[in-house]
Amino acid sequence: MNPLLHTAITFVSLLVSIVTTDVCTDRICTCSKEFTLVNCDSKPWLNLSNVEFPTQVVTLTLINDKLNLDSSTDRSKIENLPRLLDLSLNQNPLGSIPPFNSSRIQSLSLDDTSLTSARFPPSYSSSILQKLNLNNNKIRSIQSGDFQALENSKLKRLHIDNAALTTVDQNAFAPLIQLQSLSLQNNQLKSCEFLSTLRVLSSIKLDGNLFTSLPSQLITQSSIKSFSFTNNRISIIDESSPLFTWQKENRTNIQVFLANNSFDCCQSLWFIRFLKISAHLVQDASILTCAAPSVYAGQNLSALNPDAMNCGGSQPKKWSWTFERIVAVSLGGFFIVLVVAGTIALFVRGRRSRTGYTEIGGVNDPLPTAPEMPTEQFPFPQHGEDNDDSVSTYSTAPSARTDGSQARSLSTAVGVSVRDEKIV
Repeated sequence: MNPLLHTAITFVSLLVSIVTTDVCTDRICTCSKEFTLVNCDSKPWLNLSNVEFPTQVVTLTLINDKLNLDSSTDRSKIENLPRLLDLSLNQNPLGSIPPFNSSRIQSLSLDDTSLTSARFPPSYSSSILQKLNLNNNKIRSIQSGDFQALENSKLKRLHIDNAALTTVDQNAFAPLIQLQSLSLQNNQLKSCEFLSTLRVLSSIKLDGNLFTSLPSQLITQSSIKSFSFTNNRISIIDESSPLFTWQKENRTNIQVFLANNSFDCCQSLWFIRFLKISAHLVQDASILTCAAPSVYAGQNLSALNPDAMNCGGSQPKKWSWTFERIVAVSLGGFFIVLVVAGTIALFVRGRRSRTGYTEIGGVNDPLPTAPEMPTEQFPFPQHGEDNDDSVSTYSTAPSARTDGSQARSLSTAVGVSVRDEKIV
């Protein structure tokens, strides 16, 4: 070979090696033995112009780099990887969803990439995406048409957690006809009308939002088997909730998660009864606690007896000892004692009257009559003797006789003879 030509070829090869670097051969990235997994994370790359990836790569991660992928050259470095199925671009300053033309990627992760919109470019019209992550962005709202480019995709799992979402258009997910799992955790959502368009959805995660009750849209979703509403603001669950319908329909293939909600237990008596017979539907029933009223705060719902709870306006069906009831019972018992005592007193007084006892309150009270007894048993004092009336049981009183003489009247107990003697 011509020495000059050989020198030229060597120079070109050296130049190419300087311009482009195989990230696995030169150990710039972490690569699996077969080069199917390549991790090029935390690199100071602003672009991919000097980077070459092995054609065998199946999973490629470019996490926490400085890429924005505005250049078609940079995107082509990824699009031209024939076996690439799983791509992660988390923590890069993308700003918008990169318009890849590749139809081979099945899993795309764009977490924390400064996205402010979930709108997909038309280049995804032939995409075969099955899993998509848009977590930790500032998307705020999802509009109708944002996922229109994915109409022909096979997207089954969609995660948009921690994205500051406040609204989701009712038809936002309508193009995703094969969506089975949807996670919208830790946002600011209060309603979920969009569920009516997801006919094959089997799992919905709405943890950490602003729901105050279980949404009625869940009732019409017969395909959903797992509902998660933990860390919301749900305070009341009653007969108007989907749980009532599911219980009535005898649904047994449902899992509901409700931990860390602010239950008002006095306004959720129906739910407490529901847990007694259908706790298997609420997977975290054992850790649900009351937030109100204060008398039940912190108590476990499954441990409460709804028929014995004191909830003010609602009357418990079974007796419970409260301060007010103790006072009422005490007063009632005292009144009964007074009535019984009064009845006994009247009975005793009436019995005394029937046996001949007469209480003398003054000089005009009549003396009791008594049978005559032999005088020798009770000798009365003779003329000149001291007449002592101390033997009288009741009282003595003066009496006037028709003949003008005065006499003493001696009253005694029953059975004692009463005699009048003239006093000379």
